[in-house]
Order: sequence, then C-alpha cells, then structure tokens
Amino acid sequence: MERLVTDMTETEILFDLLEKGISPAHAVSACEKRLTDAGFEVVDYGTAWNLKAGGKYVINHHETTLFAFTLPQNWSDREPAIRIAAAHTDFPCLRIKPSCDIQTNGYAQVNVEVYGGAILNTWLDRPLGVAGRVAVRSGDVFTPKVVTFQSEKNLMTIPNLAIHMNREVNKGVELNKQTELLPICGLSDDADYFLDFLAKELAVKKEDILDFELTIYNKEKPEFVGLNDEFISASRLDNLNSCSALVSAIIDSDRADGMNLIALFDHEEAVPNRVPVPFCSMICWCAF
Repeated sequence: MERLVTDMTETEILFDLLEKGISPAHAVSACEKRLTDAGFEVVDYGTAWNLKAGGKYVINHHETTLFAFTLPQNWSDREPAIRIAAAHTDFPCLRIKPSCDIQTNGYAQVNVEVYGGAILNTWLDRPLGVAGRVAVRSGDVFTPKVVTFQSEKNLMTIPNLAIHMNREVNKGVELNKQTELLPICGLSDDADYFLDFLAKELAVKKEDILDFELTIYNKEKPEFVGLNDEFISASRLDNLNSCSALVSAIIDSDRADGMNLIALFDHEEAVPNRVPVPFCSMICWCAF
C-alpha cells in the first residue's frame, strides 16, 4: 500500500520523486498528484478560470512542464506582490533516436544521443530502463493518443570493456558519444526490434507508433550513504531535488498578502550556454 505524502518526511518525499520522476512527464505527473492531494485545483488553458481569494491552482503544460500558484486571502484590486521560484523537470540522460536499431556482431543496440550535461562514464555498467511518451495513432488524425511509458524490467546496459582488452583504462578513457555509449538490449538479427518491443509493451500495432520521446534512465534506487546516513546516492538529483523542494514550499506556504508561484520547466538541460544558478530554488523556497 502506498504511503500518504502527509505521513512522509521531506527526505522520503524526495526519494519518492527520484524513483517516480524517471522522465519529465513522469516527474510532472508525480508533482501534480502531490499538489492535487494537497488541495490544489487543476486549471487548463481551454476553460475559463474562476479564481478565488485563498485559492490554490496547478497547470499541467503539455505534460512535461508544471505551474502552481496560490492567491492571498486578503485579495484586493491592487497589484499583489508575487514570489516566483523555478526548477526543471528534465535531467542529464540518454535520449533514444527515431531510427534507433543498430546491430553489431550479433548484439542488439539502441542508438542514443546525450541530452544535457551528463557525466558519461557514470552510465557504464548499470541496469537501465526506458521511460517517456509515445504518440500512437488514434481515430482523429490530428490528435494522436499520447501514452506515458515505463519499462518494468532492466532493459539495457552499457558495459565497460574488459581490462584484458584495454590495459590503459585506469589512465582515463574519453568515451565517444556516437559509438561507445550505445546500450546493449539483447542478441538479435531482427529488424525493428526496439519498435517491436515497444508495440508489444503498449499492446498496439508497430505501424501505429507515430513518434516517441523516450529517456534511458538508471534503474538503481536512491540510497543513503555514510556512517550516519549523511549523504544521498541517487540519479536525477539534478534537478528533481529542487522540484521536490518547491512543491513542498508552495504546499506549506501561507501568505496573506501576495501570490506564490512555482514553475517546473522542461528542456533546461538543452539550453546552450546556460548560466548555472545553484541553490536559487532553495533561496526562493526559504522566501516562501
């Protein structure tokens, strides 16, 4: 039985999001559920908003970005003070390319691109899964069905080369993103093996899969490390830790004379020449 968030500590809430937020879509879904469970009302762009003093609202923007805001109890016509804090739902990872099947010496591999500021060698020798969104043909040609997908099994791995075949490995090896970071997912000579797998998992015809946005993620769970559990070892800390903090902040906030707003954006990792702003979200959290 899943525990209620109200019964969990902040660290347990963070661990819960790190486990569930395996793609931007999954992260937004988990954050939205936590907000609605706390009494936030869902509003969308297609309907009129009936905002009320003291109201709490959440907007799911295209499934990978989320906005939430609260209105003060002492609402007036004057322009209220607004406090804004932001984080991002995406994280450094490997993204599967549209034409992804690559066969090498009988090994079935998946063609990927590096997304964001990944530390490449940390992806080696780990159990990897696949998660994200898949667009499937529907009855309306202009509105395909978008399915959120998560592989249940350990689906892939990127193995290191045995030391017998590379005696220089401990001197440091620069990995080629195009040829040495392609996960192995099986032994196959078949064509379209990944699409065949995806169609079977989704219970649809292969030709009905129109497009996908799929992330390869580390399936290892977050853990405490240290004599007294001083540290956390986990994937996706950049930036789901700030997402978790901001959701907690706006749930716990109680301002009488101003608005609070949080924005959890997608595609921050893809912005070129981005300026790092460490702990900015934490500072805004304290300001709430």
